[in-house]
Amino acid sequence: MLQKTKVLTLIVFGLLFLNLSAQDDNFSNDKVAKLPDDDRQVRFGLHFNPNLSWLKSNTTGYDGSGTKLGFSYGLMVEFFLTPNSLLSSGIDLLYAGGDLKYKGTTSGLVQNYPADVEQAYNIRYIDLPIVLKLKTNEIGYFSYYGQFGLKVGFNYKANSDNNYSYKDPLYPINQTYTTSVKNAKGDINFINMSLVVGVGVEYNISGNTTLVLGATFNNGFINQLDTKTHQLDANGNATIDTNNEPIYTDKDASANLNYVALNIGVFF
Repeated sequence: MLQKTKVLTLIVFGLLFLNLSAQDDNFSNDKVAKLPDDDRQVRFGLHFNPNLSWLKSNTTGYDGSGTKLGFSYGLMVEFFLTPNSLLSSGIDLLYAGGDLKYKGTTSGLVQNYPADVEQAYNIRYIDLPIVLKLKTNEIGYFSYYGQFGLKVGFNYKANSDNNYSYKDPLYPINQTYTTSVKNAKGDINFINMSLVVGVGVEYNISGNTTLVLGATFNNGFINQLDTKTHQLDANGNATIDTNNEPIYTDKDASANLNYVALNIGVFF
């Protein structure tokens, strides 16, 4: 069902954008309208994009429990295919993440115990987008655009804050403690890929200088977790072997990274 929804979304946006790009040159004799420079083949810009991200769990017993405020920034480059269609790319540094809850075990104590675990991941990626951007002719100083495509990300840093809630058999009351992992790259897969859909507006300041304001939804479709699920007992608690080590199953934990971003940029 999810895959059908993604395909339907692409079809709807594709038809919308094709309609925009197929506009005839009705504005060529309009004194207010301004068309793109036909001689211009490429343009460069900079952007800063605040975002709200979360991890969407695909594993039974794992729940996405919160969102993260983050941002990305980087270089934009766009190639004019026609006056109304562009191939957009660049390189971004992305700060994102999310929270997960699941049944696991304590970590960092002399004795391991079954525990309710909450992990808050902060993940950094180098992103390379490949996006088709289709926009209207410039009317007044404004033009409107829609875009869709793919983004490939490479994880280069991750950390996590972990909260554990457990009971010690000798002191049968709820106890909690928190640890921070400075290097959690081992928990995160190296590659991320996401479907990108967005809309926005451009405002021409002067000459080739243009301000951009838009919004995008980035729907990740590759598992970002590189961990195994815990083996649970009949009571639903994580199991521990005779060597005081957690027992894991052969099943991978799975969660996708999604985020909504506000796009703020300038082309020169």
